[in-house]
Amino acid sequence: MRGSAIAAALALVATTAIGITTSHAATTLTMIAADYPGDGSTQQNQWNDFATRFHAANPDITVNVIVKSWNDIDQYVATQIASGQYPDVVNKGDYSAPAAAGLLYPASQVVSPSTLADILPTFLNNSKYNGTVYALPDLASARALFYNKDLLAKAGITKLPTTWSSLTTDLGVIHRKLKGIYGYAIPLGPEEAEAEFNIWAGGNGGSYYDYTAKKWVLNSAANVATATYLKGLVTKGYTEPNPDKCDRTACAQALFAAGKAVFINGSVFLGSWLKANGGAKLNVGTGSFVAPSGKKAVTLGVQDYFTMYNKNGNKEAIKKWMDFIYQPDNYAKFLTAAGGFIPATKSAGAKAASDPALAPFIKLLPKAVFYPGDIASWNSVKGYIQQGIGQALKGDPASVLGSLQKQADSAK
Repeated sequence: MRGSAIAAALALVATTAIGITTSHAATTLTMIAADYPGDGSTQQNQWNDFATRFHAANPDITVNVIVKSWNDIDQYVATQIASGQYPDVVNKGDYSAPAAAGLLYPASQVVSPSTLADILPTFLNNSKYNGTVYALPDLASARALFYNKDLLAKAGITKLPTTWSSLTTDLGVIHRKLKGIYGYAIPLGPEEAEAEFNIWAGGNGGSYYDYTAKKWVLNSAANVATATYLKGLVTKGYTEPNPDKCDRTACAQALFAAGKAVFINGSVFLGSWLKANGGAKLNVGTGSFVAPSGKKAVTLGVQDYFTMYNKNGNKEAIKKWMDFIYQPDNYAKFLTAAGGFIPATKSAGAKAASDPALAPFIKLLPKAVFYPGDIASWNSVKGYIQQGIGQALKGDPASVLGSLQKQADSAK
């Protein structure tokens, strides 16, 4: 999810606690929630509505929800925990580090059996640490290759590229014929560099973690070759000039919305984001990512989670709150406010499969690769990737990835 995760414009979103405060509430829960893009508005109103209605039904429980942008939430949660101010529930894109530290309730203890049974098994399997489900998947997204149909036609390109070689050729044509237009917007800035690079590397047989060898492999030959290929695109002027400083939303998606980029990695919510950010009139198509000849392109599956912390001992109150969130009507409101993701429940998934906006992404999920979220040090390694992997397109790819490898090897 994640990720699945938001725009610099949304970094100014209000981050104050929301909910209802009552002097005689027996229990107060603190939840820290990432702000999904939705239609460009904060989810504050959605969580405020949830907290108000939940408190009305459970007068002895108050829920305060603190909404943070995706740029800030990891550091905010880490700071809160370091200062001993443990949340009760967190909604963001990882879970294994707090699970390894013994900070989480097993999911089976903080949600009813009927709610747990409604969650798709595929998503639950991606929520395990040492074989135990410690997180409740809230939603998922897959990625697709978005492209501007009108710009492709203007360049005289009549079919989508299928390999790195044919992509390079098409980008060269775009560069020559469409002045001031970038062929491919490649966001390797801090917001979500780990997603962009994972798609390219995955199609080249690369990954971040080798489960057989049980080690991080950021500087694998496949990953170095991937960075080298991308650097070549940048050097030729086929991409925006500084991918290492280009965030997904404020840079890459903004370029695409303005008609300044032909190709972009897009998630399920990109369509609604474009409508709210100047790209409503774009003639947009979607397709598969590309890979080197003889290899298979992948998509990225991003899954986000609710994690339930045990330090405050509020297990029963948390259970009521989580069951409330997953009630079908409430969960549907959460998905709508989030902006059109793939739902994590069977009941909502059956409806989503008939949604023309979601169906193509659901179809891509069998080809998805996921982050190594069950490795406890993933959140630290993700941070290193976000901050550093874009430098591989400016400097020596092998050296940059080698430095990241050393950081990963020492990550906790």
